[in-house]
Amino acid sequence: MTNALFNTQTSSLDYLKQRIANIDTWLDDNKEFYLPAVMDTPKAIEYRRKAFGEFCLYTYVAEQYDSFSRPTKLTQLFLKEVNSDAFLALAKRNTTTYGYYTFPIAVAKKMEKCRPELLSYFESIFASSHLQSMEIPPFRLLDNLFTSHVYGLQTTPYDIEEVYQLINLHRLPDPIMADYTQAYALTHNIFYLTGLAPNKDVLGLNPDYGSQHLQALEALFLRFLADNNLDLALELLLCLVLTNQCKRWHVQYALEQVEKHLINNVVVPGPGEPDGFSQLQDQSANFKHWVKHYHTMMVAGITFRLVADNLNSIWQKQDTGDTFVAFGCGQLLRLLHDYNLPLALTVLKTLENYSADIKSLQLNYLIDHVMHFIEQQVQDNGEIGYYYNEIYALTTNGKSWEEASKKIQMPLRKVYDSLNWNGLRMMADKKPELGSLCAEL
Repeated sequence: MTNALFNTQTSSLDYLKQRIANIDTWLDDNKEFYLPAVMDTPKAIEYRRKAFGEFCLYTYVAEQYDSFSRPTKLTQLFLKEVNSDAFLALAKRNTTTYGYYTFPIAVAKKMEKCRPELLSYFESIFASSHLQSMEIPPFRLLDNLFTSHVYGLQTTPYDIEEVYQLINLHRLPDPIMADYTQAYALTHNIFYLTGLAPNKDVLGLNPDYGSQHLQALEALFLRFLADNNLDLALELLLCLVLTNQCKRWHVQYALEQVEKHLINNVVVPGPGEPDGFSQLQDQSANFKHWVKHYHTMMVAGITFRLVADNLNSIWQKQDTGDTFVAFGCGQLLRLLHDYNLPLALTVLKTLENYSADIKSLQLNYLIDHVMHFIEQQVQDNGEIGYYYNEIYALTTNGKSWEEASKKIQMPLRKVYDSLNWNGLRMMADKKPELGSLCAEL
């Protein structure tokens, strides 16, 4: 059942506004951690400079929404730091991490608070053979094009159409097999194409967001919420808003999970310890807490602004259903990604009882995709799944290959055979077959 706190548009909007205000206060309270020129241990320096560049995207969005609070202290600090001699010196020295410096300059220029020397640096970087020759993922190429757009650069470093054809908007990530890096690439591609504004086309590419994009974003949103990765799930929710495909239940379910996992009623938690966290053993507890959560807090602040600003149109979409089903579908995708077939099949068995809710939430396509994946795991000899490593490990403990295989297959076969495959096919809007899939094997 949906949390009563989010049953109405008014209560949901009030919640979003309070969360935004709390996030802005938290950012201001931790402003000293964003200083890029502070000398520290190498990993701490990297976090500071990366976070400074990322905060500029937060500023870029927050400045466009006057009806919500802003992190005024951190914004003032940003403008002071970006115009300092130290920042320009760091920018000129650290050409590999140019993105930490160029986007802040672009935002400061857009705010008309940028010293001339920074403009010269920016334009020289974007005209350089170094930047134009770097072998980087397509979404990073699009990132540079978006940065040049925010800056107002007349000449782009790459051909926009050529870059557009490379991004995964045209070859969407598989909701089961894709890892988090592919999902992040998709969200960032949509960020840069829309300029983080719903229904916008800032690069003039006229992208068409169809049902296949809704399904990819929605399925990944459910999977990463089930994995307690609010950082990525909220980016995916933001993309649903940006592509005008966000539904009321998307918002309700996301806010339920945010409320459930809040730390001290303020912090929207990050997905865990980021890369290199173990190198911060000499840092303060407050700094380490900030490292774990600052990115998700900024993602939440941006997402909540856009959801709140578009909540009226989102709420008009009369789509309702039990969010328990959304949770179950997300867990199903997560378990299949982890290749936990026994538990995945058990969840699928439970979802057999929620056909009406699945249809109400329009998640039929997800059941179809899951069934297709499971069918691919059935071998010609009738065994389910590919467990060579696990079987081999059991043989090292005295079991024969046949005994080890049987130990793994028996629980799998039991739940597999209990599934109503024709019922699932109907749930997935497929024609039922004569006899179950099990009987055909």
